[in-house]
Amino acid sequence: MNITSELLNIIKNRRNTKRFTNKDVSKDDIELILESGVWAPNHRNTEPWRFVVVDRNSKIKNSIANEMISLQESSSNTNLPIDQKNSIKQSVEMAPCYIFVFSTTSDNPEITEENYGAVCCAIQNMQLTATSLGLGIGWSTGKIAKIKNLRTLLDIDPSFKIVGVLTLGYSNSDMEKNREDYNNFTKWL
Repeated sequence: MNITSELLNIIKNRRNTKRFTNKDVSKDDIELILESGVWAPNHRNTEPWRFVVVDRNSKIKNSIANEMISLQESSSNTNLPIDQKNSIKQSVEMAPCYIFVFSTTSDNPEITEENYGAVCCAIQNMQLTATSLGLGIGWSTGKIAKIKNLRTLLDIDPSFKIVGVLTLGYSNSDMEKNREDYNNFTKWL
């Protein structure tokens, strides 16, 4: 298989993984994934990505889980039952690795938008690298990315914009994926 076919195969086999085994991800693999992210294209060479890695044994996971529970209770205007709270705590605790991905911002809205796009490209690089390593990776912009005091909790610049939270590990599921032909979305002039 030539490199183009191999790359297209990796792209087609990338999945947004939600379920993982208990196997830990090596620090070397995490570092390789981070390295691939910083090689994404970025206009003006701003290198706008910022990463916070939370591994399986990080003590901050308990705070993340508690903040997710608070967010859900606040948005639903009700106290969650104990079993639902425990489910959230277990989900966070069992995640092999989180990578919180942020983008730098600017007083210039155009630069802020360009930076956000570049960080999305970085995430795609990271997803493809994870896939090539036999890892699963999920990109979430859901509740975990919406924790109210996330920047304070992770001790990062309050001006950074969250782009997503990547959950990284060995996939516990095999999902088939189909896409429509590119011709259905393309206009040739």
